[in-house]
Amino acid sequence: MRFPDAPGVYLFKDKAGTVIYVGKAKSLKKRVASYFSKPAIDPKVARLLEQYKTIEYRTAKNELAAFLLERELIKKHAPRFNIQYSDDKQYPYIKLTINEEWPRLTVVRKKEDDGAEYFGPFEARAVKETLRQVKRIFPIRWCKKFRKRKQPCLYYHLKQCLSPCTGKINRRAYLNLCKAVSSYLGGDINRTILRLEAEMRRASAEKNFEYAAKIRDRIKNLNRFMQGVKRNELTDPYLAVTALQEALSLAVPPDRIEAFDISNIMGEAIVASMVAFERGMPKKSDYRRFKIRRLKGKANDVLAINEVVSRRYTGTLKDKLPKPNLVLIDGGIAQVNSAKSALNAAGLSGLPVIGLAKREEELFWPGKNVPLKLRKDSSALQLLQRLRDEAHRFAVGYHRIVRGKKEIIF
Repeated sequence: MRFPDAPGVYLFKDKAGTVIYVGKAKSLKKRVASYFSKPAIDPKVARLLEQYKTIEYRTAKNELAAFLLERELIKKHAPRFNIQYSDDKQYPYIKLTINEEWPRLTVVRKKEDDGAEYFGPFEARAVKETLRQVKRIFPIRWCKKFRKRKQPCLYYHLKQCLSPCTGKINRRAYLNLCKAVSSYLGGDINRTILRLEAEMRRASAEKNFEYAAKIRDRIKNLNRFMQGVKRNELTDPYLAVTALQEALSLAVPPDRIEAFDISNIMGEAIVASMVAFERGMPKKSDYRRFKIRRLKGKANDVLAINEVVSRRYTGTLKDKLPKPNLVLIDGGIAQVNSAKSALNAAGLSGLPVIGLAKREEELFWPGKNVPLKLRKDSSALQLLQRLRDEAHRFAVGYHRIVRGKKEIIF
């Protein structure tokens, strides 16, 4: 097999087809060739070469994408030649102390139930690279103890800290920046940029142009670092589908997922959207938009969801579009129960439906008040977030059209 001179991951498999080792590389061609260019000195490598039968690979956009994909594959296959990522002694976490008045970042070896946010685990080298990028883009504090100072420390002059201890930044702006850090470390790059843009607009409105310019530079650095990599490209799309099946305990892989969202302003021009993903990727030819008919000038997302789900699975669209394996609703338990009622009426009681609530990114099942929370760096959650965000984007776009032109398109 020929390997490309590109970033990616490679998988060693034994005779039974079991994955026994997963590795990442800046150049797949050079890295795989290095295993066979000279006799193995490392005993582990020697045993690996004795037991492998085939080598497969998957390309990635860049080294960061390769690293994240490697983590997903190790979690999925638990290869015996890989040191497990759950080994706290080998793989540290990045900790964001949101439980403190002025949160800070630190590296720890063990997660605790202390109200802080934990990201990882990471390889030691990956932690260093991640922290280097975070320091450059998000200059929040690193000092162990916070105390008021008259003069800023060296890190402020190096542009690695905003010096909250001297009042150089107010707490609201600082906490907004910490939320962006949380989104970034959780793998939600799009939300990170949106939060930074919102903070930049707020600073400009308050005529704090110097601070707004700094945020603008952070956004540029973030875009430059990502090199055009979008959240859905950080992991193999179909790997996210299988991860979602496992996370939700679904009988079959959710190869086709349809997501619904409602958009209106004070009950005016109430519209809905439906977007479809197949094998983890958008299928835009199957996108549909609806003008809600039952509600006249009265906002009610619960009833609107019931109507749009009913129209999708009982009307003319029932036979025009393939049936999904999973339905996603933008909302909480009330919206999900409403969608489930519509599915039952349509004779689709066996079709799984879940809701994704924005505030805490919690998943809701029909009839269950206790939500499910997935890890922020989970590819399953990221796939659902992308579906939800795409449905929201499509609904808002249609709402603007209806409000602007007063037309009914569907």
